[in-house]
Order: sequence, then structure tokens, then C-alpha cells
Amino acid sequence: MSDVDFKFEQFEEYFGTTDDVKRTIDECKVCGAKLLLSHMPDYKNLLVQETARCMDCGCGNRKVIHVLN
Repeated sequence: MSDVDFKFEQFEEYFGTTDDVKRTIDECKVCGAKLLLSHMPDYKNLLVQETARCMDCGCGNRKVIHVLN
């Protein structure tokens, strides 16, 4: 994925217990460290762009668009 590509959030990728879902959202898939999440709202289009980056290993650059309606 390039630096400008975002994917739309799909709730099907979140499964398991609440702890499993929290781990999927909050932890780096490479090293398991906590991700730094940043959000940029777009109120006109009812979207939030989320970017996630691991501060420990530099990996986990996840870019997701959340629909607000």
C-alpha cells in the first residue's frame, strides 16, 4: 500500500473476545507494542481518517477510513 491509500473499515475483521478486538486495533502486528493513533475528521463527508504507527519498530503504518453515519 502506498503512502496515500486508505482502506475503508470493515467490521468483519474484528472477531473474538473484547480483548482480541482491542489487541487488533491497538497493538503492532510485528512487535506487539502499542500503536500511536492519529485521527483527522472530515465532517462535510462524515468520515474520519485514522493513521496508526508503531513508535518502537516503525512498522504498522495502518490507514483506515471510518464512516460516521
